[in-house]
Amino acid sequence: MSHSSDRVFIFNSNKSCFSSAVFSSFPLANIWIEKNALSGVLTEYPLNQGSYDWAVEQGYFKVKSPIDRAPVFIGSFISTYQKRWHFIDGEVLQETVDQ
Repeated sequence: MSHSSDRVFIFNSNKSCFSSAVFSSFPLANIWIEKNALSGVLTEYPLNQGSYDWAVEQGYFKVKSPIDRAPVFIGSFISTYQKRWHFIDGEVLQETVDQ
């Protein structure tokens, strides 16, 4: 994900089942998280494409078995190559990209 128009930043609060915000840029997300002293994870997602499809297209994930194509797997897939930022009380602790 290289162009700002082809990605979004989604915030999930700690202990929440659902996302609470979507942003077009990291700076906008960071301002909102800091302003509200939130704790959780901000994740960069491809726009108009599932994480699974993006990871396969980029060569980050290889389908090796039938379970790798199962709806339950695809629907819950997130790539370790997607950038993530961990926040506590509005402060960014670390950026995570497992490459």
